[in-house]
Order: sequence, then C-alpha cells, then structure tokens
Amino acid sequence: MLYNIYHMDFDEKKRRQLIRVIIAEIGMVLSVAAIVVVATLAAMGFMISDNGSIEQSGLMQLHSLPTGANVKIDGTTLFPRTNLSRTLSSGKHEIELYRDGYDTWSKTVTIRPGVLIRIYYPRLFLQNRVAENVRELADEGELEFYSPSTNRSYILYAKKGESEWQLLDIRSDEIKSTTLDLSGVLPGMIEEKKSKTVRKTDNIETHDYTFQGQIEEIKWSSNEENVLVKVKYEGKSGWVLVRLRDMARSVNITETFGLDEAKIEFIDDAASQLYVLEKRQLRRISTSDAVISRVLVNNVIDFSNKSTAVIYVAENPTTKLREIGMFRDDDKSGTKITEVPEDKKVKVAISYYYSEDYLIYVIDNEMTILYGKLPNYNENSDTLDGLKELTTKITLCADPTSLEVSPDGEYIVGRKDAQFMVVDLDVGDLYEYQAPSASLRWLDASMMYDIHDGEILVWDYDGTNQRNLAESAKTSAGKEVAANNSPVVITANNRWLYYLTTGKDKETVLTREKIRD
Repeated sequence: MLYNIYHMDFDEKKRRQLIRVIIAEIGMVLSVAAIVVVATLAAMGFMISDNGSIEQSGLMQLHSLPTGANVKIDGTTLFPRTNLSRTLSSGKHEIELYRDGYDTWSKTVTIRPGVLIRIYYPRLFLQNRVAENVRELADEGELEFYSPSTNRSYILYAKKGESEWQLLDIRSDEIKSTTLDLSGVLPGMIEEKKSKTVRKTDNIETHDYTFQGQIEEIKWSSNEENVLVKVKYEGKSGWVLVRLRDMARSVNITETFGLDEAKIEFIDDAASQLYVLEKRQLRRISTSDAVISRVLVNNVIDFSNKSTAVIYVAENPTTKLREIGMFRDDDKSGTKITEVPEDKKVKVAISYYYSEDYLIYVIDNEMTILYGKLPNYNENSDTLDGLKELTTKITLCADPTSLEVSPDGEYIVGRKDAQFMVVDLDVGDLYEYQAPSASLRWLDASMMYDIHDGEILVWDYDGTNQRNLAESAKTSAGKEVAANNSPVVITANNRWLYYLTTGKDKETVLTREKIRD
C-alpha cells in the first residue's frame, strides 16, 4: 500500500515537471520571438515615444569638413563627434556643429519615418586665418582670364595679349606652375617678329606672338586634362579643344568641322567625343579622327547631357509642338518624353546621382523629375519603362531662366535673377530663397558663393549658413578682394581657399588662406 502511494506521487511529480518544462519551452520560444520582433522593429527604426506610443524613427548620417566637430542636437551636446550615424525621432531637429578654433554650422533638418538622411556637406572654416600672397598674376586690367578647374586641382590663367598660358597645380601646399604655348593653337595669334639666336652649333629662329582675340568661355573636362575654349576673333566666335597634357594634339573644332555658332559639350573625359548643336542639329564629333556623325536628333532648340545620355527640347515643324525627349549615343533616334505647346517656356537638365539617371524638365514654372534607368529606344513605342517619378508638376515660385546641376549631381537649381529654386535629389525637397547674388557659382559640391562689395559670401545650397570669408583679406594691409566676377576656389584637399585681390598698385594678386589645420 505504501508502495502504491509513493508510485502515485512519483507519477504526479513527473507530470508536473513535464508541464513546467513545456511552459518554460513556450516561454523561451516567446522570449526569442519577442527579442527578434523588437530587434527587427529597432532595426527598422521603431521606438517608444515619450507618451508610450510606438513610432518609427529615421536615421541621420552626419559628416563634416573637417571631421571631429562636436554635435549638438536640439540643444543637447552629444559625446560622439563627426562623422557619425544617429537614430532620431521623426520631425524637425536643430543640428549644430562646432569645434575649437572654427566657426559654427547649424541647420534645422526634417527626419522622416524609416528614411535615411545623409548630411555630408557641412563645412567649418578655421578662424583667425592669415591671408598670404601667392603670386602677382597681372598688372591692373591686364588679366585675360582666370579659370579654376572642375575638381579644384588647377588654376588656368593668362595675361592679355600673351601667347603663353600658366597652369597652376594647387593640389598640395607647394604650388607648381607650367607654361603652355598657345601660339600655334588659338586663332587670333599674330606673329610680331622673327629673330635669330646664334649658337656655336646652329642658328635658332624664334617667333614672337601676341593674342589679339578674346576668350569668351572655358569649359573643363571632369578629369581636368582638357579645356574647351570659346574664342572671339575678327567678329566671329569659335571653339578650340586645348589638351593641357599634349598641346600638339589640340584641335580647332570650329575650323576642322566647318561649324558656325555652336553649343559644344564633353561626352568623355578624354575629350575624344563631343556633342555639338549647330543649326538645330544635334551631332557627335570624334576629335581623334576628325569625323562628324549623322544628325542624331533634328530641330533641337537646346540640350543637356551627362556622358552619352541627353535630354533635349526639339520643335516639331508640323504640329507646332515642342517635344521634350531623351537620346543615348547608340540609339537610332530620340525617345519622346512629353509634348508642350510652342508658347510654353521649357528648360531641361540631366543628372546622374547614386547610380541612377535623373531627367528634369520645367514647363513654365512646373517641374517634373524622372529617375531610374534610361529606357532602350523603341521605334514603335514612346513608353518610358524603367523611369519613375520623383516629382510631378511641382510648382515653383517663378519661371526659371536657367536650370543647372550641381558638381556632384545632387542638386537641381532653377534660377530667375537672384530667386533660387533648389531641389535635393536625395530626398526630393524643394528650397526657394532670395540669394545674395543673381549668379550661380559653386564653391564645392554643396556650397555656393558670390563676391559682393569686397565680401566673399558663401552659403549652403538651401540658402542657410551664410558667411563672409573675406575678413582676413580686409585685415591685411593694402589688399582688397578683387572684382565681383572673379572666381573663388577651395582646393581638392580642402586645406586652402584661393581668391584674387587687388594690390596697392592695382595689380591682380592670387591670394590664399588656410581654412583647416
């Protein structure tokens, strides 16, 4: 009897243990599932708000030049310094960057649920900078042109009447200068005299030239090895491709291809291919073998290209409509995007940003942006498969007279006088503001500038963080910042700020300041 009682208790004990094991296993499974769910939600940016509700946050990646800046968010200083990533609740946040010895950068940013916002452009300038003369470029009024390169590694300049140009390498602290002989390249070079220099072994005949033309425009290739130069001489304008590394291979484009007034743009870094618009015919020319292509698109009024991809505005003489279309170098013809009445104002631009193509057009004051992969040409269809709409008929505050793309392709800028309308392709936001200047010039990939009344005014693409960088030049005896149209450049290594000043004898001087340690 006693045995049976113990046996029954043992069986009951096993059942209870089994139940506890099952409950524990279920609890473990639920705990793991809860951890996975919480981790997944956290990875997706969900968080518990102050009122106990669950909301999705956003992620901000914050970089600065220089790095190591202190970060203050909504008035609270964080321990981390730039560069950093930070999860923030959705909504508006006040961001402030500061660092000892530098000025301060601040901005109100909008965080969207589940969206990554990249803020890579904040630039802090070293305070108490010292302006130093680099070299005297020309006497008063004697500078023909002064042109910094696309990627801010070189400066090209020449004096009026000179057949030699100077190429300055500003990639390091020590500036290197190269003299380029343009006497056999540019139209407008007039031979003044010949002279013979007698040596023991041979006679050398030298030629002196003066340049009697005018440089109207200079375009740099993105690899900074070639420039397209628009020259005016004897009342006519023409284009010359100048190869800075091999002057002998320079090409007079206008003369070689028999062009009249034309718009010319680079296709590739090597400048072996160029797009040319002449007499409303878009063609491609090969500079290496002097071949001009068939007419790629006819009746073209204007175009914009990025490498081989083109967006254009063409006129249909039959329907009296204007066609906005796209073209790629291997296509048989253009692909229609849309049509508009001929009385509408149309501006177009094209960009390539984060591995996607962007086609931008503005009809009067309505902007549309398409992005994705450009479709292949199909002569039986005008469908734009592969392209999506970033914005559709977004209303701008004015009809832009120009539409331009920033150096890195991230910003589209419509401009009418000093009214700027800027779209950030990364998030699709529109910023509209009255700029300090009616001219659009980029100091770097995200910052604009203007010289006004002796001040070098800089500001971010959205109109914020306006600062004057000319204070150091003003405190240097006998120097004033040069005329309003003179370029300013920050070197590619982000260490130096170069600009022109006027010396005590009114000579033009290249001046620089160190803007970071």
